[in-house]
Amino acid sequence: MIGRENVATSQGAVTELVKNAYDADASVSAVLFMPRWETVPTELDDNERQALKAVLPETDEMFELVGGRWKAKDDWTATQESAIANLHSRVLDLWIVDNGTGMSVKTIEDRWMVIGTDAKDLNATSKGGRVVTGAKGIGRFALDRLGRECELFSAAGRTGEISHWLVDWSAFEGTGKVIGDVEAVLESERRQLVSLYRDYGLEDILPKNTPEREGVSHPIDYSTGTAIRIGLLNDIWDEKDSIRLKETLEALLPPHDRGDFDIFVHDHRVPFESGFIDNFPPDQFDYRMLADVTADGQVKITLQRQEIDFDRISPTFFELPAMQKPLYRRADFKAGEITYSKPLTELIDPKEDPRPFLDIGPFFFTLYFFKLTNATAENLERFPQKNFDVAARRRWLANSGGVRLYRDNFRVRPFGEPRSPAYDWLSMGERSTRNPAQASRPGWRVGPNQVAGTIHLTKRDNPSLTDQSNREGIINERAFSAFRRIVIALIREFERDRAYVLQHFQQAFELDNPEPAEVEEGRAIAEKALEADKSSLAGDTTEPQLDLRPAPSAPAAGSSDDLLKVSKAYGSERKKNEALRDDIQVMRGMATLGTVLVSFTHELRQIRANIETRSQRLSDAIQDVVSDEKLAAVDEMSSPFRILERLRLQDQKVSRWVNFALTAVSPAKRRRRRIDLGEYLAGMHTYWGDFLTSRSIKLQTYVESGAELSVLAHEIDLDSVFYNLVNNSVEALVRPSAQTSREISVRVVSGEDGGVEIQYKDNGPGLSAEFTTRDDIFLFGVTSKKEEAAGDAVGTGLGMWLLKNVVDEYFGKVKLDCEPGQPGFAIRIMLPTSGTNE
Repeated sequence: MIGRENVATSQGAVTELVKNAYDADASVSAVLFMPRWETVPTELDDNERQALKAVLPETDEMFELVGGRWKAKDDWTATQESAIANLHSRVLDLWIVDNGTGMSVKTIEDRWMVIGTDAKDLNATSKGGRVVTGAKGIGRFALDRLGRECELFSAAGRTGEISHWLVDWSAFEGTGKVIGDVEAVLESERRQLVSLYRDYGLEDILPKNTPEREGVSHPIDYSTGTAIRIGLLNDIWDEKDSIRLKETLEALLPPHDRGDFDIFVHDHRVPFESGFIDNFPPDQFDYRMLADVTADGQVKITLQRQEIDFDRISPTFFELPAMQKPLYRRADFKAGEITYSKPLTELIDPKEDPRPFLDIGPFFFTLYFFKLTNATAENLERFPQKNFDVAARRRWLANSGGVRLYRDNFRVRPFGEPRSPAYDWLSMGERSTRNPAQASRPGWRVGPNQVAGTIHLTKRDNPSLTDQSNREGIINERAFSAFRRIVIALIREFERDRAYVLQHFQQAFELDNPEPAEVEEGRAIAEKALEADKSSLAGDTTEPQLDLRPAPSAPAAGSSDDLLKVSKAYGSERKKNEALRDDIQVMRGMATLGTVLVSFTHELRQIRANIETRSQRLSDAIQDVVSDEKLAAVDEMSSPFRILERLRLQDQKVSRWVNFALTAVSPAKRRRRRIDLGEYLAGMHTYWGDFLTSRSIKLQTYVESGAELSVLAHEIDLDSVFYNLVNNSVEALVRPSAQTSREISVRVVSGEDGGVEIQYKDNGPGLSAEFTTRDDIFLFGVTSKKEEAAGDAVGTGLGMWLLKNVVDEYFGKVKLDCEPGQPGFAIRIMLPTSGTNE
């Protein structure tokens, strides 16, 4: 049957019928679960008998077949009477009632009953000016998905007449049935809709007034509209199912966009759950982003910051240089929101073809962000955040969380559907897992359970994002991929703003709370006590004896001050250790990979030995078994030696990387020694030469002659510096761009104070414009490397952080000589020649 194949679930079928009410300019659509019989039935047709039997198994014992109908027997026991009295009301009729424009008999016959009609395509807007949400006339066949019996009543005007349509879907079933052999009843009746509602017991159930908005409510007029009664339901709807339907319909209409249309749900079994759907988000969100993407590719973004208590912000925060920039000044925080614009191409990648993204068309995106726990007392000292009702937030997000799509103010399923695989259709969970940075660090990624969002599309402006026929997804996967990348880029704008703000709150706190002198004194006291303890242990060679002396007296008055100082020193160290814990966890994983590589060094050496000679051995074997005459007769394109030459070149690459890996984990590199940087750079040519040449990258090195250019260091530390720099340059240089050459330059010259200065440059695209502060590149977990398909971060954010840590460990300095968004990357590294950190 068409309805059963095109509507996946009964919940989705009801949704389609509610959409039809919206298309008919209704102000209200009521979904009512009503008992089929007001009193205990005494006569049933066969379909009713089967429905009653589903809830009352002894039905066949209580009814008998008489003249083609099932009639109640006269000998019901008291137990049977009690059972049917309690259970007959669980056989339901589902009513869907609206007060829209209604349909005449002619409209029902010419349009509503015709499969695949294009009426809604030809008339994209309703009489009341709404953009219609249905298409191809499929929605009405949701009736078949819901039940075997359907009856429709509709009044198209105040004529005193209603249209009446009745069909038994079960008549279409059975072998050999032809659709032309089955007829539906369609007639006109002289009566009012309101009298119909009175006769069926709906008058007291239907709402009389609209919900209050800003203290105003309006009476609901039911003189026109459509009422659909669906009987003998295909699914068993218990109370939980009707409540779940209400949750589904809550998501059907986006928050704050329901001024002219409301949905009412009633289940006679749970009247306390009945009422209008209310899906307004909590007012105390932490962030709200409003993003308006226009047809010409401009994006206007408004960020509303409610996370921070403005009155508790330290003056130091606004004195930071980073807080003097537009969007981050005192006035911006006091206003509570900022607005700025940028081209869509800047959000994605200026170097990409913008047409696939511009073809998506205009849309509007609202994103809410909610923290799920209140800040601890310690964190409140650093971040002046507001407190909130945790339970209320979690309860609301459980049903209304996720980013959802709406076309012409109606839901596009299944995107953002709670408890479904499509809930996180933007892969925010994966993004957060791949880059688990703290919120106060650049590169922070929001989790899917912390957001709720609505994206508004229209049939007219976004034709490439058309629904599938079953309303369960988007047809054009390529267009949807481009659309998804735009949405992720917009989310990054919010993430970047929040991380930037919290990062500088942390800096302000550290400036306001410098480590007191007594903390350093406490460290000295602790170290002195430890040294004394070591000395006493080293000098005590006597056998331990039972000590029967009296317990020592209370410490001197001065020692309590020492204890306080030591306690503060301990607290300071504990905070530092907590800040390093996440870093250590990631580094532990990277170290494990290195340990695994070392454990396979023997196998890798054997693999390298086999790779280096196998193409020659294969060539010799061919010449031994194939005559020169046969080989000469083979054309050049089919020659086995041509194939072997390609194999040899590939083997060289593999052998080169195996050799590179083995050299990197050599024990000699892990010993401290004086390293001549001229010799080290010559080794770089050996290690990287072939690899860079294969990518058309030229490596130029220069070492100042006559200068003492050596450092006391571990060679593996220098590798961490140069390998990360070269690797970043290679990844940047091989990207598609207009540059005609690919060059890396390394210069080593004498530096200030007798040190060594390393000047590193490449002519690639330079530091990403994503960095608002260029030194953010040295922060843990920060990366600008993106996956081409989705635009998500794929770098670890560890390379430049490791470089900075190595240089700091040797008491050196690092200085960037390039600006974000400008071509070319340049960095200077100053190292002392002596082993200052020995």
